[in-house]
Amino acid sequence: MDENKISLKTRLAIVSAGMISFMGILVETSLNVTMNTLSNQFNVSVGTVQWITTAYLLLVTIMMAAMAFIMRKFKFRSIFIFSATAFIVGSIVCAIAGTFWLLLIGRMIQAVATGLATPLMFQIINVKIPSQHVGTYNGVASMLTSLSPALGPTYGGILNTLINWRWIFWVVLPLSIIVLIMGMSSIDIPVQHKDGEKLSFDGFGMVWLSLVLIGFVWTFNEAGLAGWTSAAFWISLIISILLLASYAWYNSKSAREVLDFGLLKKKAVWLHLVNYFVLAFVNIGISWLLPMVAEVNLHQSSMVAGLLVLPGALIGAIISPSTGSIMDKKGAFLPLMVGNICLLASVVLFFFLNNVMTSMILLALFVILRIGVAFSFGNVMGAASQQVVPEKRGDINSLFNMMQQYAGAMGTVILASVVSSLELHGGSTVAETRQGSAIDYLILSVFAAVALITVIINKSTRTHVAKKSLTDSASSVVSKN
Repeated sequence: MDENKISLKTRLAIVSAGMISFMGILVETSLNVTMNTLSNQFNVSVGTVQWITTAYLLLVTIMMAAMAFIMRKFKFRSIFIFSATAFIVGSIVCAIAGTFWLLLIGRMIQAVATGLATPLMFQIINVKIPSQHVGTYNGVASMLTSLSPALGPTYGGILNTLINWRWIFWVVLPLSIIVLIMGMSSIDIPVQHKDGEKLSFDGFGMVWLSLVLIGFVWTFNEAGLAGWTSAAFWISLIISILLLASYAWYNSKSAREVLDFGLLKKKAVWLHLVNYFVLAFVNIGISWLLPMVAEVNLHQSSMVAGLLVLPGALIGAIISPSTGSIMDKKGAFLPLMVGNICLLASVVLFFFLNNVMTSMILLALFVILRIGVAFSFGNVMGAASQQVVPEKRGDINSLFNMMQQYAGAMGTVILASVVSSLELHGGSTVAETRQGSAIDYLILSVFAAVALITVIINKSTRTHVAKKSLTDSASSVVSKN
């Protein structure tokens, strides 16, 4: 039997976990174009409605932080069944919700599903796919996780305009049932821990880490509600920083761990993590920003606003698998450079063309951005996984996926807070949105520049290490002679 041959069963297992992840993120971003509708229907502020996205992303982040332990404790099939069932239940609760708070509960149930399914998909790849094909399959996986934020506004805009927002949940329900059945028959990976290995989960550390994550999101939400110079923002920021510092101290002293943050001692790993964080921050953040710009400044309907980001979403999806195969053949540096240059170029152009923005310019620049994400997203985590021993790839998986979701939460709340804080001045909504989007594009440009720098530093670090190894080898040969 060809050990490099990948069975249909393995492919179906990856697709099953990937589809739960895809649908979870699709629903999350599709709700971005329904904020005003939900605000009016449930008689709550847009700021309150925003928590169906922010709280969802926070809980997904927390679940992913625990996944390194969960995947060592339970069979992959059991994790998948729980995840898919939670998504189905959450979809039903959201679809029939008569109050905003019931809708929020349904979204939290779905957050558990997405938080389990996304790392599971990547770990199935790590366990079942030969190393020479991991880049290609990570490209397929990243296609699912990065396509959905871009496709969501189109999906939500069409359903919200033509029928109503509840169909966002009804449409995915039968598909999620099919995926549940498919995953039950294809996922058969046993518990991922060694015989005799003692498993101990740091529950107290998990609560502490959760408070840190929630603290920073809450801080920037306060900036949008009360302003960036308000006492509420600065007090919350100081408390969040103290929580982070105290957690770092606790984690360094504790014998147990939520995640193996010791992986970040390796320079290449934390540089890749910064790159991954920025990619998710920009991708999910701008997927929230652009539909609003299209509706407010370009005077488009929610359906047209969603359709404007559709070409970029589709092109990014089509090329993602091939960008993974480039990494398999050429290494990570080439696709990461191409991707991060495209990312930086697109957000810089968004900034400079903000005052003359048209629907076609928005569409074209988003295509460039999505090409950048397609070249980079899956390859960053794949490159980081190559820096650690196979037993630690589950921890890399959980750490990176956790940071992806948290980056999305931070991207959404920071970009939204910039616009919301300007609205506190009581001026024209169109002028405030244009000014706020310009500031947001500038923020994204700074982040994208940092991401590109990490790729360059990582390349120079590897080159230096390679030269040093070659010199050491030559010296060894000379000394033996």
